[in-house]
Amino acid sequence: MEFEGTETVPVDRAATWDLITDPAVLAACVMGAEEIARVSEDRYEGEIRQRITGIDVALEGEVRIEERDRPEWLRFTGTGTDSRTGSRMDADVTVTLTDEGGSTELAYDVAVTFTGRLATMGSRVLRRQVRANVETYFENLVDRVEARA
Repeated sequence: MEFEGTETVPVDRAATWDLITDPAVLAACVMGAEEIARVSEDRYEGEIRQRITGIDVALEGEVRIEERDRPEWLRFTGTGTDSRTGSRMDADVTVTLTDEGGSTELAYDVAVTFTGRLATMGSRVLRRQVRANVETYFENLVDRVEARA
């Protein structure tokens, strides 16, 4: 499943870059994040607990920055596995940051695939929930910036 969208972040592009690569901000903005830790410059590990299509899921995994041109864009991949349900989630995300005179337009393209038990759930329900999680992450990011102002 694929999604795209945009958000306006009310800080400049360099500050937006710093926010989206900060593990504390990631943990605060990702729904259900238990912990996210940076283990190297380009790699994060963590766990996300959510109820997805009626199933309690604990995805343990990592996020890797695959490519970047600071502060214009970055592409990262993420994988998470839930041993209880035998499910796996893979994500490929590209984020582009455009300077908008003191604020930043953040455009995102997200591709997500599931295997295992989660993949057998109704695709419309799963798609709706994943899209809501993606949108909530970016909304939480903007809310966090506005709360600091």
